[in-house]
This record gives sequence, structure tokens and C-alpha cells, in this order.
Amino acid sequence: MNRDAIQGLLIVIAIALALALGAVMLTDDGWHKLGCALRAIAHGIALSNIRALCY
Repeated sequence: MNRDAIQGLLIVIAIALALALGAVMLTDDGWHKLGCALRAIAHGIALSNIRALCY
């Protein structure tokens, strides 16, 4: 990959992270839900069960 492609990929990743962070901040109790989902993943809960557990 050339330098321009890497820079473009980094810009797209940065924008996606900014949008995700904004969505978490604007959601009611978003930080709690994010923390719950991360803890569930860390403890091996199946991804299909996280929605029922945390949301």
C-alpha cells in the first residue's frame, strides 16, 4: 500500500471512531451500555446475547 492509501484509511478510521464516540455520548446512559457490552465480551458472553443482557 502506498502512503496516500494508508493516510486515507487512517482518515476513514478516525471519522468512524468519532461518529461512534458521538453516538455513545448522545445516547441515554451510553457509557454504561458500552461498559456493559465490553465486560460481557471480556467474560465470554456470546455476541448474540449481549443485546438482551445490556440493552
